[in-house]
Amino acid sequence: MGQQQQLQHFIHPNHPLLFNPDDRRGYSCWGCDESVYGPTYSCKECGGGYSHHKSCTELPLKLHHPLHPIHPLILFPPWRYRENYKCELCKAYKAEYTYRCSRCDFNLHITCASLAPTTMEPEFHYHPLTSVWKWITFTCDICGKKDECTPYLCNPCSFWIHGRCSLFPRKVKVVHHKHLLHLIHSSLEFHQSDSQFCQICVQEVDTCYGLYYCSRCDFVAHLNCAMGNKENINLQEFKDEDEVSELNELVDSTYKVKKYNMREGGIQIAAEIKHFSHEHDLMLTE
Repeated sequence: MGQQQQLQHFIHPNHPLLFNPDDRRGYSCWGCDESVYGPTYSCKECGGGYSHHKSCTELPLKLHHPLHPIHPLILFPPWRYRENYKCELCKAYKAEYTYRCSRCDFNLHITCASLAPTTMEPEFHYHPLTSVWKWITFTCDICGKKDECTPYLCNPCSFWIHGRCSLFPRKVKVVHHKHLLHLIHSSLEFHQSDSQFCQICVQEVDTCYGLYYCSRCDFVAHLNCAMGNKENINLQEFKDEDEVSELNELVDSTYKVKKYNMREGGIQIAAEIKHFSHEHDLMLTE
């Protein structure tokens, strides 16, 4: 059976959309808002307008989705109603076709609603992670936050993370430390008597979850603290400690502890520190 040459689409009822097996114009797709190259449907009568990827043109008008099993989702263009709805999966507002349950105000972008198996390979984990198409309450093994969403899972490691947490780089260079920091997660065993504090914000770090670490200096940093203080350098060209000019070296630590307080369980808390950012000692206030 030959390829269908034209079809009538709900977005443009006045004229049929004609099939082009290799469109190279790069127009924006009315369905997903991405550039269109390759198999395309568009309206010849309107000068090639209403361009769609072939896959976006042939989307079903109704979808039964595992993330919202109680009602079917109906395909609609939100910009036709002058309102973009927040996608329940990516939490973003986008000008693209959306599957929507108006009764529950439940919305999925067409790109998020795809049920094709989705995998990702974050820099900091040895195995690929697979998306789980079900709302699950879990604690992310990277950021340590409890959430209800669709996680990514490494089955052999029982490792669960948010999709957004997969974007943390494996290595980072921060402004106030001369070595690279490496992202570790639930794998480094700290000595139980050692209290670990972020060397940037001087707050305690939960070592059961993701953090950035320099093993040579026992330098620890929260994920977001390290990312907020990283240097924009080419890590492949970065020369480590022995090759860094002394004139450019910064101190190993951003602060020095002057006084500790002892809390229950024998945990030491830095009560007074000398911090690089201020000429006077800083005192901990509860």
